[in-house]
Amino acid sequence: MKVRKYMIAAALAGVLCVTASCSFLKEEPTTSLSETSAYRSEEALESQVYGILSSFYGKYMMQGYMNEQLHTASGLMMWKGQRTQDDWTEGLKFAKYSTTAPNQGWYQELYAAISCCNRLLDNLPSSPVEESFKTDIEAEARFYRAVLYYYLARLYADVPLILTCPKNIGETNQPRTVYYKVYAAIINDLDFAEKNMRDKVAAEAAAPGKGRPCNWAATAMKASVYMTIGSLLSSYEADPNDQFFDTSKDAALIAEGKDPRTPDFNAIGIGNARDAWELCFRTSEKVISEGPYRLAGDYRQLFRWTDPEDFTLDERIFVLQSTNTSASENRLALMSLPMFVEGSANTTTKNGNFGRFRPSRFLFQKFAADNGGVKGSDAENSDIYVKCPDPRFNASFIHTSYKRLDNGSSLKVYPDATCIKVIDGAAVFPYYRKYLDPTFDVNSGCADFYLMRFAEMYLISAEAAARLSGGEGDQYWQTALARIETLHSRARKSTDGAEAAFPTWKDRTFSGKDELVNAIIWERSYEMCGEGHEYFDTHRCGAKWLSEQIAVPLNEFLQQPEQGPGEGNVGVFKYNYVGSTFPTAQSDLRKSLLCAFPATTEAIYNTQIDPVKDQNDFYWQ
Repeated sequence: MKVRKYMIAAALAGVLCVTASCSFLKEEPTTSLSETSAYRSEEALESQVYGILSSFYGKYMMQGYMNEQLHTASGLMMWKGQRTQDDWTEGLKFAKYSTTAPNQGWYQELYAAISCCNRLLDNLPSSPVEESFKTDIEAEARFYRAVLYYYLARLYADVPLILTCPKNIGETNQPRTVYYKVYAAIINDLDFAEKNMRDKVAAEAAAPGKGRPCNWAATAMKASVYMTIGSLLSSYEADPNDQFFDTSKDAALIAEGKDPRTPDFNAIGIGNARDAWELCFRTSEKVISEGPYRLAGDYRQLFRWTDPEDFTLDERIFVLQSTNTSASENRLALMSLPMFVEGSANTTTKNGNFGRFRPSRFLFQKFAADNGGVKGSDAENSDIYVKCPDPRFNASFIHTSYKRLDNGSSLKVYPDATCIKVIDGAAVFPYYRKYLDPTFDVNSGCADFYLMRFAEMYLISAEAAARLSGGEGDQYWQTALARIETLHSRARKSTDGAEAAFPTWKDRTFSGKDELVNAIIWERSYEMCGEGHEYFDTHRCGAKWLSEQIAVPLNEFLQQPEQGPGEGNVGVFKYNYVGSTFPTAQSDLRKSLLCAFPATTEAIYNTQIDPVKDQNDFYWQ
């Protein structure tokens, strides 16, 4: 039976928004609807909201190039450059160079969507509809604007903070706003959305089956924002040189009448890291205990794209829904699956992008190692993990082999012993199984993209509790363990028979709080791998964490015999990373905590941006 899905692009002709960032505005916006008619009815206002949400589907947005290319810089994902199978490093440069099309695209499309929000909010007061309905619309628009700025702040830190639609070209020239004021604006919008968005029942009634977020989505997003702020402040308080905050420029900034960049979140009631983590804990716990969400009984339900009931799971907080008719709308199956993969409808025409974004070997091996994995028995793979009893592992990855539907052949893939030392070809890395879509045929499919699901609240609560803990055995410590154990308990039951057996969190021991926190952050990578969190999770905790948890162990991993001879006796996995190794010095990695600000392009239209002075410090230039 064809899955009932919905296109959220209903009335784009009625969306009165600019077609690029406010700073990229070159001409007056045009529309097929008059300024008056576009806001005079409830139906017209709803179409404006659909237009905002539809912008999340853009080519460079969350389920497009941002997901498949940005997260390569985490070390946990690989990207097949130019469809040649021989350049997995290309994704790294997208985040590190200001002139790359993807980096410019992320910036432009995020601001294009913000412009849609601002135009709707600016015109809403004059609408003749009832005030209560206007409040519903305002709250949802401000929720989307907050999410969009949250992406911008995590990518670039300081960005132009534009909360109204410019009335002329001159007003598009805005300087970068210091990051903590951007976060204050994000929280302000989410506070309003939390108080005024429709509840879950009303949101569904207003737009049946379209997955519109409700007021609790704003609360959940606040928990994520507090987590990010807490991470920034924790690393800064431990070492002022551990984050992107450039205190050496403070004096010059003050002399120029600009804000220093040292962290100052007092405007939103956060004076230090503990304040942020307490807010994070209370907010995530509120969603867990009072919200309308529930974990799916089976982890696999989250990624079954055939059962209509699975599209209405209570675990879905904020989801980009798709149809099986539009390639431009859904790039997930197209970019992640092997060709002619069993379980899809792709039987006649191969997927030309087969496995364009894929999990790294490093993540695959660490997932198995931390969750009771089993090593191979053949000589070539006796020292590496080839399988794992955690059901999330097989639900997340296509590995070892897969069946081709077109000819029935079985194709071997990493970590099969014959594939470990392959220099070229599709066998080099595993694939993501999460987007294995039975309706996918060549270009399109039904796989949805989770911007946020309820399991993340357990992960956020666990991390906040661990950060607040005074040591093993206290209430915060026990809460952290319990929250992760809830997810593991669900995972163990996600089988067709007896519960899976892998180590429980209640039986684990940790040397101290730091080890517990690190383990929880890695749990985010296991539970939500391939769902668009990789870059942000590996960069929010500072340069020291990035060095100790990613760069150093990854470099050690690259020296393992399994990487093969490669070119110049450099293994295939090592060879396909930038410069064969990652930099490990904290002073170097500190410069890579942000993406390069696309100042070269921005400066063409924005006279308030200096392409040199206003560029982020970053390493791989």
